[in-house]
Amino acid sequence: MSYVPDEELYDVIIIGGGPIGLFAVYYAGFRDLKVKLLEATEALGGQVSLLYPDKFIYDMPGFMSVNGKEMISNLVAQASQFNPTICLGERVLHVERMSAQQFEIITDRGKHLGRAVIIATGIGAFSPNKVVAPGVNELEGKGIYYYVREPLDFKGKKVVIIGGGDTAVDWALHLKDIASKIYLVHRRDVFRAHEKSVEALHASNIEIRLWSEMVEVKGDGWVKQVVIKNCQTNATETVDCDDLLVLVGYKADLSIVKQWGISMDPRGITVDSNYETSVPDIYAAGDVASPRETLKQNLLVVGFAQGTTCVNRIKKILSPGSAAFEHSTLKEPVAGGAA
Repeated sequence: MSYVPDEELYDVIIIGGGPIGLFAVYYAGFRDLKVKLLEATEALGGQVSLLYPDKFIYDMPGFMSVNGKEMISNLVAQASQFNPTICLGERVLHVERMSAQQFEIITDRGKHLGRAVIIATGIGAFSPNKVVAPGVNELEGKGIYYYVREPLDFKGKKVVIIGGGDTAVDWALHLKDIASKIYLVHRRDVFRAHEKSVEALHASNIEIRLWSEMVEVKGDGWVKQVVIKNCQTNATETVDCDDLLVLVGYKADLSIVKQWGISMDPRGITVDSNYETSVPDIYAAGDVASPRETLKQNLLVVGFAQGTTCVNRIKKILSPGSAAFEHSTLKEPVAGGAA
């Protein structure tokens, strides 16, 4: 894969290097389209790589289970087959139509030209939700984390996890045999996590504190203790803590897309049955897409199909005589793969 920006005209420019963007890159190459991918961060994989690289995914066709890191590695290898151009560390600032079937995409590092655009940015730029409590501001970055980058960093430690969604429960389960002790603090008695994960949580040795919240963090240059309050009884408990994981969700920001003149609703970018946006030749796929005529499903398998639909539509418009789609059993990748 090439990582050097250029100003050539590409058939399709894909914005976003998460799973959906990576598969769209592969499929565009498969359909003989000249493709470029723009990713704002310095690594491919999107939220999967950042938030849960070691989490197992159970609804990926062909796999009983696959962890995020392995899935992204396979998607990158697959996307590389037709030698796409990939630009990392480039945040898209503006998309502007220059003429029929030609867009100029302005990033914080330069500009790129494409005949069509696929937006596959997931939920958009996101930042973690934070908990307001005494000691948090003073100890942020000193034992307080909002992501897990390396599970072995918690080996042998006492870890308090705040949250009740998939991220909190999955990391509690993943770390339970790495850390010396895990506390999971949740403000309700009903979890938002997957049912099977919740069953495993209750069957584990994880110390669960329901109807509870963290009300104070104590430490001297590093987290030492966390004060937990039961919201039903008002009783407080102070537990020793080496590291604190605050996993209570993330705020998404798609505000920059509105500046591009693309119609949106509260769920994301509105698209038709071809996943084309209100601007002709600009498409959206994955979590960012909000279908007007069908159920919105934020599932990887659905996003892969949406990206495929976008590419097939672009191919048909750019090459009217081409087939509507091609069977993968009838075509082989470029010998030797990417550089």
